[in-house]
Amino acid sequence: MKLVNRGFIKITPTETFIAWAKTVSEETPFFDNTPEPTIYLIEDDFWEDEKILEKYFKKIVKQEFGAIEEDKENQPQITDLELFNIYFQSELGTFVYDLLSDSLQSEKL
Repeated sequence: MKLVNRGFIKITPTETFIAWAKTVSEETPFFDNTPEPTIYLIEDDFWEDEKILEKYFKKIVKQEFGAIEEDKENQPQITDLELFNIYFQSELGTFVYDLLSDSLQSEKL
């Protein structure tokens, strides 16, 4: 086991996000059960959650909404953290452990 030099933001869609997704996607079985959260790795040394969310929420919004609907015209316009928190629950942490012995692999999106 290795401690990785990253923190994390865990994003879970709210009912508001799920309701929107059901209007634009035919893949409703994904939303019929509890939606799986997404983990975003960030710097591991931070003190204020709100400052970190402010720094990254636009990238997260782009990924989360884009995964459901690529056309930006059909996506809600999230311009601040207040709106972000309507569509997503977030949890931040500073300890990330890698339980595997294989090297981490990454892919640019």
